[in-house]
Amino acid sequence: MLHLFYGDDEFRVEEALRALRDALDSDGMLATNSTVLDGRRVTPTEVLQHAGALPFLGAARLVLVEGLVTAAGRGRAAVDRWRPLIEALPTLPPSTTLVLREPPATRRGGRRDSLASWPLARELTALDSVAVEEFRPLSVYGRGGESEVGRWLRTRAEAAEVAIEPRAISALVDLVGANLRTLDRELAKLAHYARERAITEADVRLLTPEAREQSLFALVDAAIEGRGSVAITLLDRMLTEGSETPGRVQYQLGRHLGQLVRAAERAEAGASEQEIGEATGAQGYARTKLVRQARGVRREVAERGLRAVERADHAVKSGRIPEALSLELLLLEVAAGARGGRGGRRPLRSSGG
Repeated sequence: MLHLFYGDDEFRVEEALRALRDALDSDGMLATNSTVLDGRRVTPTEVLQHAGALPFLGAARLVLVEGLVTAAGRGRAAVDRWRPLIEALPTLPPSTTLVLREPPATRRGGRRDSLASWPLARELTALDSVAVEEFRPLSVYGRGGESEVGRWLRTRAEAAEVAIEPRAISALVDLVGANLRTLDRELAKLAHYARERAITEADVRLLTPEAREQSLFALVDAAIEGRGSVAITLLDRMLTEGSETPGRVQYQLGRHLGQLVRAAERAEAGASEQEIGEATGAQGYARTKLVRQARGVRREVAERGLRAVERADHAVKSGRIPEALSLELLLLEVAAGARGGRGGRRPLRSSGG
């Protein structure tokens, strides 16, 4: 039997491999009968030698080849080179399980290059004795219902017999996003904290490190989007709780305004969302949000906001105004500029991704 595991969600790829190992290790001898090969260096003969061997004092043998299809390449020559393996797969001992685990796909022309279209992958998946599993990243958007990530987290909690409230699931997804490894770690930590009761939203916001960053990002977004009163309210809460310092808030505001200036420049030049992400370093939801802000605020407004940050920094360092008061005035100035400087932009061209 051959399993082909591929996709960008490395956490679920690892879990699928672990589940397969657990299922095969009925007698505790699988570790003795497991072999890992480097697909960049191995030959068809070597793979067949390992896959054709019978297990030693055990019921199953596992041969894992890392990155074979990717290393073989996209051309038809890859099929010709690996033809001996393709033809021999149906004749392998029933005790052997062969696994090809492929790394995340690379980008070509702004698009993910799906392994399913590669000639060798197509040849392998056409065989009856091959199980193919693609692990795409789960979506954090639910379109009015539960998102894929939220559903995964709820199922994960149920399997571990951990009680968690729906609002706590939503809060975790909002804070962590689609990073399943972090979500799994945070769920275990929260379960230990809550013990016999259900995990609540308050637990999530108390214990999850991303909650602190999320509050800071919300403050910066409020100022840049013209919601000065919201920004001041968030700032007062942070300073009262001691969760942030005025210097760190001002640094984050200046950093985001700098990104916004670069994004607005690229948007004016007709760049795609993908190209703006590459120019600013923003990815995922952060990139989408930055593009939305760049389309709603003119570049010169963002530049004025950046200069205001520089003036505020100089005023504080020269001792002319207290740090906290300077930051409050700065947030109000940036928000006022955003409200007065809204302007439409031409739509971004498609990134093709």
